[in-house]
Amino acid sequence: MGHLVDFRCPYCRYEEKDVAVGHGRAAVPFLKLFSCPSCHSFGSCWIEEGKIPRCSWCYHDAVTLVADDAPGLACPKCGEPAKLNHRPDDTWA
Repeated sequence: MGHLVDFRCPYCRYEEKDVAVGHGRAAVPFLKLFSCPSCHSFGSCWIEEGKIPRCSWCYHDAVTLVADDAPGLACPKCGEPAKLNHRPDDTWA
């Protein structure tokens, strides 16, 4: 089962809500968190064996994958520390 994650930067106020991460009924493919240096976005992308993960906004293939349980990361818009709010009770399948 997957869960939802919220991203919020307290400095520039960039936010993404209800970002899905994990897998549904099947183990593959699964959604992984990413930060994109090309369009300066945060989200989740599908991970499949033999395929390159791409940004779900601009389709750039040089995304930085983020650990599913990471407490925070640098904001892709302003570079300041931002927080991830993991919502394990909000699941999807």
